[in-house]
Amino acid sequence: MLRTLNRRRLLIGGGAAVVVLGLLITWLAWPDPPTPPRERQYKATTACLLTDDKDLTGDLAKAAWAGMQEASVASLIKVQHLAITGPQTTANGVTYYNTLGVQHCTVIVAAGGVPVAAMAEGLTSFPGITHVAVGGDPKGTVVSVVDATTPDSIRAGVKGIVAAAA
Repeated sequence: MLRTLNRRRLLIGGGAAVVVLGLLITWLAWPDPPTPPRERQYKATTACLLTDDKDLTGDLAKAAWAGMQEASVASLIKVQHLAITGPQTTANGVTYYNTLGVQHCTVIVAAGGVPVAAMAEGLTSFPGITHVAVGGDPKGTVVSVVDATTPDSIRAGVKGIVAAAA
């Protein structure tokens, strides 16, 4: 009888140990919950900045780019920039403006005299694009003009126009 009791305890204890070990292995092997994606899911809208040869170091371009980035974070719009290299002339700038136009930018922001003149020269080729001038003379064309008196007015103006394009 004692031998049967020890054998029964051994079987119960061994069974319990197998169950606990199985639960422990299951718990350790259980996959972690999926982590949310780290990349941003952008909308099919792109805002493009055309700058002079100073690129993002120029005062107008720096403030406009800050506004574009804020709009991007708030409304998930893609933003990009392109600097006019080489001669700082309207004719050379139109080539860079056209590059942004064929990339299907929803909004093109031109910051500075040469970029704004290039945009004014070429905007009839891309009528579906929203055009924004920061500084410079848009030569009476139908574009949105941002108040360029302070960096804050540039940033806020560009942010509002770009965010509205979302």
